[in-house]
Amino acid sequence: MRSGKIWLVIASFLLVIPSGWGLCSGGQGTWRVEGIPSTLKQGDVFRIRLTADGGGVPSGGFQGEEIVFYSEENGKDYEALMGVDLECPAGIYPLNITVEEGSGVSGRMFQIEVVRAFFGVQRITLPPEMVHLDPQSLKRVKEEKRKMEALWAVRGENRRWHGKFLAPVEGRINAFFGVRRILNGERRGRHNGIDIKARQGEKVLCPNDGRVVMVDELFFGGKTVVVDHGQQLFSFYMHLDRVAVRMDQEIRKGDVIGAVGASGRATGPHLHWGVRLNGVRVDPLSLMEATTNDMETIGIIRKRKYMAEKRKKRTKKGENLGQGGKTLD
Repeated sequence: MRSGKIWLVIASFLLVIPSGWGLCSGGQGTWRVEGIPSTLKQGDVFRIRLTADGGGVPSGGFQGEEIVFYSEENGKDYEALMGVDLECPAGIYPLNITVEEGSGVSGRMFQIEVVRAFFGVQRITLPPEMVHLDPQSLKRVKEEKRKMEALWAVRGENRRWHGKFLAPVEGRINAFFGVRRILNGERRGRHNGIDIKARQGEKVLCPNDGRVVMVDELFFGGKTVVVDHGQQLFSFYMHLDRVAVRMDQEIRKGDVIGAVGASGRATGPHLHWGVRLNGVRVDPLSLMEATTNDMETIGIIRKRKYMAEKRKKRTKKGENLGQGGKTLD
């Protein structure tokens, strides 16, 4: 995310302050906010950090969704995760934050520009029956989609995750977040996660604490596990060879979810890892970057993103990225 400026509206006066930072006085204290970017790409995740010296309670909103802050133990430091969908229209979107301190309330509005991301194109040739589903299979796919969409709308869980999110398995990313699929010359949807190529049977680890809210075998996803990390943050794992968890199980960072496989509609062993945040489709790599302060980890993630961008841009020249070990949904 590039540095720049954001616009701050307070009491009808327009001020210019550095990107991602702000200071506001109101009520009985002062509060500071960091981490709000001036520019985001489609699919990005960002972490808001707020300190309320007067012990105030923050709230806010972005793109029609409530910003749910979680508090650290000292009662004055708060954080929140937000993201933009991979197909969010480019444009300027307001983000507002208010803090209640005693009998006073102070607020601030930011403007965030969402820009288009180049996700690339993947052309795949398949047998016709794998592209055009029979009525019974199509009905099943629609029912499974409705079932998963209902999960993303659940708001009841408190935050369970802590610290940075880890990669569930090590390996090369074979299909990137947001890539457009062209199946037998027909334009299809965008890839809502990343595909990590790994050996058949390799352990898949939970990236962070959560609760298992789905264990199922899906038409496209095969053996699938969904973990609720709280505050409308979900992660899901598809094409597993075997599942090592059960419904409603409390799971910790590093616990085994299952094993890499090729169940469902897949071309070879790999893990499809996806993330939903406040109902929107976000890049798992961006979630990893947003939840860590370790510069070495951030460097590794950004290198992966850079390599992904290079690989995607090859499709501008009409190169087929291949189809080994990928999700075909």
